[in-house]
Amino acid sequence: MARGWVILLVIVGVVVAGECSTRAWSLARKAVPELRRADLELTAGQGAALGLLGGFRPLIADLTWIRGYILWERKDRGSEAHLRVACLLSPQSNTFWEQRANMVGLDMAHWEVRARGGRNVPVPIQETIFKRYAQKALDGIEEGVPVVRNPGSLLALGGYLAETKLKDPLIGADYYLRSYRKAPFPWYAPYFHARLLKDGGKVREAYVFLRPVWEKELSKKPDGSPLELDFLRELERALGVPMKERIPTQTFESPFPSI
Repeated sequence: MARGWVILLVIVGVVVAGECSTRAWSLARKAVPELRRADLELTAGQGAALGLLGGFRPLIADLTWIRGYILWERKDRGSEAHLRVACLLSPQSNTFWEQRANMVGLDMAHWEVRARGGRNVPVPIQETIFKRYAQKALDGIEEGVPVVRNPGSLLALGGYLAETKLKDPLIGADYYLRSYRKAPFPWYAPYFHARLLKDGGKVREAYVFLRPVWEKELSKKPDGSPLELDFLRELERALGVPMKERIPTQTFESPFPSI
């Protein structure tokens, strides 16, 4: 008898789950066009559209993301709208915001280059395409920063895109600085902020920033943060910092530092 009740409950559960998923997808299909018509802006109208989804938002976000991912696999530019809607439905998700930025800033740029002839496309035109998509990805990152769960991680991705695709080390440095100021920040954020400052010609600014960060924070880590210290040594040599004013030699360093 007990077994019969269990089977009945399982059947009821399956029916209810099916009804819920059907309703959720129906709402998603209605919501996505509405958001696209509003140009996907964070407006009161969109808020009303999202409000209709109620507790189904997490599920619909996942379904919308999966649909966007399928379109992305097909190299369909329609994927971008779905990815953005998923981000808006689940705004705290770092995964959604970061993957969307990577897809727009990296993959979609390559799609256009290949569509225009791949390696036959002149390098200046390729760089223009990459910069355009990188800026679009950075715009998406800026949209996500106020709402995402871990903005430091998202901003660090902005630094990477600005450096490698926008080809602007100082913009990249600014993103890494903003990342460093958003705890918990990726361990590499202060290092790359200083590194890109140097690449942008601001050697002294890089040293002035990184030295106190290393002395007050990074040196306290179990390994002493040797990567950052090694870069500080490089900056000290470049700036000609007198030996007596340099950071004292650490136990894990060579006792005969380079001059």
